[in-house]
Amino acid sequence: MAVKPGVQRIDRNNEEAIIQAIIQDGCVIIKNFTDSETVQAANAEVKPYLEADKPWKGDLFPPETRRCANLIGRSKTARDKWLVDPLVQKLTSTFVDKTTSNFYGETKHTYTSKAICSIAMTFDIGPGAKAQRLHRDDKNFHVDHIDQSAMGYRLGSDVMMNIMVPGVRTTYENGATLAVPGSHLWGQDRAPKTQEAICAEMDVTDAWVMLGGLYHAGGANTTENDRRILHGFFFCRGYLRQEENAYLANSTEDVLSWSPEVQRIMGYELSSPNIGFVMFRTPLQHLRGENSDTFGDFDPSQEGK
Repeated sequence: MAVKPGVQRIDRNNEEAIIQAIIQDGCVIIKNFTDSETVQAANAEVKPYLEADKPWKGDLFPPETRRCANLIGRSKTARDKWLVDPLVQKLTSTFVDKTTSNFYGETKHTYTSKAICSIAMTFDIGPGAKAQRLHRDDKNFHVDHIDQSAMGYRLGSDVMMNIMVPGVRTTYENGATLAVPGSHLWGQDRAPKTQEAICAEMDVTDAWVMLGGLYHAGGANTTENDRRILHGFFFCRGYLRQEENAYLANSTEDVLSWSPEVQRIMGYELSSPNIGFVMFRTPLQHLRGENSDTFGDFDPSQEGK
């Protein structure tokens, strides 16, 4: 009988091993990603929103699930600690950023669309919740997956990456994530089977990372009293439409109080060279009320030489 591969568990200081694990398996658990004090601070910030949430009516979430949407706007800890974590940015730049070159006349120009946060949300799975069906998160972006099983993973073939930070220890019993390592290599026509999935149990200071093309699911919570809390950050390419419309969920005052790095990751800068302007200004210029009548190229690299 074949032995199912487990999820690799690698310390955050070993960046190259983490990247190689994602290339090989489509997922990895990062050890010592954060500390328990930071996790507890985030848990406290989202608690009132989780307690106020209403049961979901549909197939996407079990009704026992509580959610805190707009995590970046509601949790300073999630925003300033995890969203901009240097390791997170290293991983998204490796797997999600997109660089292409084109000619303007006979001059070659190169542009990079940097990853942005598509959605950030806390999930709180209560007792009795059934497991989700195995799925790929990049279904929202209509990705056509080619079979890479023989050729090996091609960097750039995924358009999104997810990072989950547990608010409590996650176990098989309380609904830890189920995943099929290696399924990011599968083509469109191969369906995942439940018996192929493994359970990605995590300690509080860990983080779960997976590519958008990996088959996975939230597990069933078979406990009587435990709640499984996960803080999730989902990144996509900068030229794609974000799943969560954070632009309407946060006030101008709040957005302008964020750090420049948070503003960029949340999509308030342009995706090079020209995606996302407002009346020929960047979103931040618009929010700051800068009304200059002088316009120019957003990306100076495309100016004629």
